Amino acid sequence: MILKMAWKNIFRYKRRTLVTASAIAFGVLFTVLFDALIFGISNESEINILEYETPGAKLLADGYFEEIKKLPMDYLIEENDSSKIISYLESKKLPYTKEIQTECEIYFNEDYFETSGSMAGIVSALDCEKAKDVFSLHESIESGTWLKKEADGSACTGAVVGSWMADDMKAQPGYFITVQCKGRGGFSQTIDVPIIGIIHCPNMAINSSYIFMDIDYIDEMLAMEKAVTAIDVGLGGGGLADRNFKRFSAEIKKTDLLHNGPELKSWRDIQADILSVDDMYSLYCNVIMAFMFIIAAVGISNTMLMSVMERRNEIAMLKAMGYSSFYVKRLFMWEGVSIGIVGCIIGCTVACLLNIPLSAKGIDFTSTLSTVSFGYRISGLIKSGWDIPGFIRVTLGALLVAGAAAFIPTNSILKKEVADIFRKN
Repeated sequence: MILKMAWKNIFRYKRRTLVTASAIAFGVLFTVLFDALIFGISNESEINILEYETPGAKLLADGYFEEIKKLPMDYLIEENDSSKIISYLESKKLPYTKEIQTECEIYFNEDYFETSGSMAGIVSALDCEKAKDVFSLHESIESGTWLKKEADGSACTGAVVGSWMADDMKAQPGYFITVQCKGRGGFSQTIDVPIIGIIHCPNMAINSSYIFMDIDYIDEMLAMEKAVTAIDVGLGGGGLADRNFKRFSAEIKKTDLLHNGPELKSWRDIQADILSVDDMYSLYCNVIMAFMFIIAAVGISNTMLMSVMERRNEIAMLKAMGYSSFYVKRLFMWEGVSIGIVGCIIGCTVACLLNIPLSAKGIDFTSTLSTVSFGYRISGLIKSGWDIPGFIRVTLGALLVAGAAAFIPTNSILKKEVADIFRKN
């Protein structure tokens, strides 16, 4: 009965209901869209890490992880250990690739390029074919080709470079660059290689810093003697990677492969710094979203307060007719919640309609992100996501504010005598 009366009242005061519901709708609209955008960016960043940079799991030599930022060549998985691990991975039918990763300096001169210069980069040497099962790098070639063996089966002697590096050098496939890096034991090696492909992917780190080469060629040039810096294991994307890592970790620890040998690390361990930046940005964004919600709540409270105060006589009349204070409080609270429901329906509907193109096509910030890094592993196209729990939190919060904003002034008015309420009017 009380809900029916509350519902009728909100349509009896159409203009007042429209003003209050509009305030709620705008608050819900902007808060939901902001939450969806942050959720989408964070989710896209994690996907781009798994698909292009760090797979679900990495096997590293003992001691390597502590100095992983330096990409040292002092801690290696020797051929004997890597062969055992690879045999195990193949028996489990898990995608993998051996990897040699080291810092490098890339030189280019006027023989091929408009100017001479150099830039810092990262050499990532992978198995040409097996890398396709772990990463999506080969699907993001902008021009040229991905790494592939020669017709006679010999190692590929070319390099695939990130698109932003290529843009900085004004490079094209066929141009030669000189890569200087450290080999096994710390000796300096200089390698002249042709660019055979340029990669442009959603991960900004790949575009700006990475140069990919055939692991067999790098093994020879850096005198690695079949040793590697890591073995990458693909465990799927998104939430699958975390669930599969727990299962894989439990299974491999039952063997003797990790006893006094390589360490197993998840992608979250490897990318802890990037994920901590994500968490920091998420915290900042949550604070901003809280302020946005407070501003919306103030607007909702003001309009709801005015709505209740304008109906002081009605409240006094209900009290004079014998309705209990508890009944009147509930009536106005449910009116507030009902108006909140109308506002939330409008706000969420508009937010969903706007979020459809934002999640499907996104907003292109390539020109900005190519020069400025803000922590997330995205290269330019920013898409929102569908954070259903976020939608629910915002909606419930708006309903709570609407109900409280109606209940508090009603409670204040009901404390006065009926005659005092009419006299003040």
